[in-house]
Amino acid sequence: MINSIQEVYSGGSPMSPMIARKLLVHQHEKTKQDFVTNLSERELLILNHLAKGMSYKMVAAECIISIDTVRTYIKRIYEKLQVHSITEAVNKVYLQK
Repeated sequence: MINSIQEVYSGGSPMSPMIARKLLVHQHEKTKQDFVTNLSERELLILNHLAKGMSYKMVAAECIISIDTVRTYIKRIYEKLQVHSITEAVNKVYLQK
């Protein structure tokens, strides 16, 4: 108890390992939700198609847009998620727990 009081007095915030773990898990889930909410519906749709293994050409045909437009969406997705590949983007949005 004395250690906790000293910790608070010196500007710290005492917490048990269990509470710290819960806080980290909560923050990770919030960060994951932020990634998803930063993407537009169209960007999520494009990413979903690519996650299914569709090529850029197939996505373009499915969404009735040009391949260059698909590339533009991909570029925006990479920027928003701070990734460098479709695999990283899919992992960040759909697979991380």
